[in-house]
Amino acid sequence: MTTTPAGNEPNRPGGPLAPTAPGTPTLQPLTHTQKILTGIVVGAVLIIATLGFIGSYTAVTHLAQTKGFGQFAHAFPIAVDAGIIAFLALDLLLTWRRIAFPLLRYTAWTLTAATIAFNAVAAWPDPVGVSMHGVIPVLFVIAVEAARHAIGRIAEIVADKHLEGPNPSRWFLNPAGTFVLWRRQRLWQIRTWDEVLSLERERRIYIAQLRKEYGRRAWRRKASAEQMLVLSLAKDGMSIQEAIDRPKREAAKLAEAEAKRAAEARAKAEAEAEAKHQAELRQAEVEAKRRAEVAEAEAAEARARAEAEAAAEAARLEVEAKRVAETEAARLLVAETEAKLAEIARVQRQAEAEAELNRQRQQAEQARIQAEAARQAREQAAAEAEQRREQELRDRAQRIAAQVASASTSASGSVPKPAATSGSTSGSVSAIGGRGAKKQAEVEAVLARLVEANDPKAYPLSEVIADFGLSQTTAYDRLVTAQRLYEAAQDPKSEKSA
Repeated sequence: MTTTPAGNEPNRPGGPLAPTAPGTPTLQPLTHTQKILTGIVVGAVLIIATLGFIGSYTAVTHLAQTKGFGQFAHAFPIAVDAGIIAFLALDLLLTWRRIAFPLLRYTAWTLTAATIAFNAVAAWPDPVGVSMHGVIPVLFVIAVEAARHAIGRIAEIVADKHLEGPNPSRWFLNPAGTFVLWRRQRLWQIRTWDEVLSLERERRIYIAQLRKEYGRRAWRRKASAEQMLVLSLAKDGMSIQEAIDRPKREAAKLAEAEAKRAAEARAKAEAEAEAKHQAELRQAEVEAKRRAEVAEAEAAEARARAEAEAAAEAARLEVEAKRVAETEAARLLVAETEAKLAEIARVQRQAEAEAELNRQRQQAEQARIQAEAARQAREQAAAEAEQRREQELRDRAQRIAAQVASASTSASGSVPKPAATSGSTSGSVSAIGGRGAKKQAEVEAVLARLVEANDPKAYPLSEVIADFGLSQTTAYDRLVTAQRLYEAAQDPKSEKSA
């Protein structure tokens, strides 16, 4: 059996589900239009009642005469209709006062059915006549029932006892499931239908969680007793969260009752202890009084003896006081001397500590100065080493340039220039030999950068163009010349052949 609750279902697995809390219905005053409609309805009902009473009176009187009522036949329909009106009015009054008595309503229904039957029998066996005689009493009864329903509903709403029911579409779509929910609402007096749907929705979500945890078919066997208790309580009109919290509330009640019993036992024990203490105090007072009397008697006897001993005691006390005063003076002198010695020792320790602190500060300052001097010496040595390395690189570059220049000069003087060459080697050598100091200086500068990097490819063409402001062709010629000079200087065979 399945039902589909209306509305959106909350999707919060593992969390508390709060039912929809319905608001308390309030009775709104009638508007002007509603008052006009109410007047029209009351007038129409009075017309129906009057005409129905007249028609019913005639038919029922004739039926009573045929049944041997005699002169009472004229009073019989009045008695029946008066009984209907009296019972319905009394039922409405008691319902309005919230002391409803259902027997009145059922009796009025019985009398109404009897009136309809009496009117129908008057035209029997003609079906048209039966219908015509029964239609006006039926209209009157429906009007009275509508009025009773309205007044009863108003009384129930004001008393917050009205129970909303499901809409007709739900009865049509799922009659069995709707009946189950409707029965649960009536059994447990759930006021609003939305709350019924919310409770059923919570119960279904809880069952879905159990199926997810224990399996679709085995969840009833595998679920714990506490979880099945939650479902049982949910069928009794309780929300899932209330059912889950119920064991905690019961435990809290038990703990509260236990605490109350413990408090009562503690209070009883305290009362008994207080009573025992009071008894002991009274006994102590009696004993103290007895001892006081004995002490008073003994004091009277000892007073004379004390007076006799008082003089000797006074002399002894005077001697003792003098001795104590001398002892106290000696103790104070010793204490003062010890305090002075302690102060001298403290001052001496403080001076020694300050001297030690100054010595440590001087050592730290000397260490800092030495470290600073060592750092400066290291920096100076590093600077000097860098300068020496740069000087060595410059000297090496100059030597290479000089060697290559001399080699080029000797080669150009001893070997005739070929008519057609590739141009790079002979061009670079002849450039150093005969194109002027500027070109030679540019080649030497590029060569110095290559020697410094110790890599013939460390100086790219773009930097040569940027550093010397040359065109790409001229810069390429200077770079290639310097690279070949560097490679010639690095090749021992070339130097020997040169």
